[in-house]
This record gives sequence, C-alpha cells and structure tokens, in this order.
Amino acid sequence: MSDPGSTLRGVSRVIQLEEWRRRHRPAVDTRARANVPSTADRLQEIVERLDPLVRFGSGKLAKGVETELLAIIGAVQAGRLDQALGRAERLATRLQHPSARAAR
Repeated sequence: MSDPGSTLRGVSRVIQLEEWRRRHRPAVDTRARANVPSTADRLQEIVERLDPLVRFGSGKLAKGVETELLAIIGAVQAGRLDQALGRAERLATRLQHPSARAAR
C-alpha cells in the first residue's frame, strides 16, 4: 500500500503579517478622512466612562461586571476592538442605569 499524497502543500509558506496588512489595508482610510473617531478612540472614551463607574462603590465588583471587564480585556488582547467596544458600551449603559447605582 502506498502513502497518500500530502494534504499540507501550503504549510511551508511563511506569511509576513505586516506585509499582508499593507496589501490588504485600504489606500485611504475613509473614517479618518470623514473625521470619524476610530474604534480604538471610541473604545478609549468608553473605558474612561467606565473607570469611575467601577471604582465607585464598595471596592468589590459584582461577578457579572467582573466577567464583562475580563471579556473586554480578552477582546482587546485578541485584536477584536469592535467586539470590545460593543461590550464596553453595553456595560457602561448598564452601570449608568439608576438601578445599578442604587445597588452599589
């Protein structure tokens, strides 16, 4: 019985991520041209909004809040800024609700 052919033909090819990003990045960033804040800028604004909301209180975070903060950190570390932004916006909205303030 003969060995089957390799199914991993392209495995030896090295991909340079920076080169790939340059080739796949749009020539002109339409957000920057339209003066729209980037996802990273919007995320920074939300984090600045979240900071006093999680610092205010007993010093101990509710499990759900801690879980969301860890998920936001994980999304940022994985480069998923859109996902992190969405989670951060929802958490900030939740923590700014009057019932959340009463519970602290």
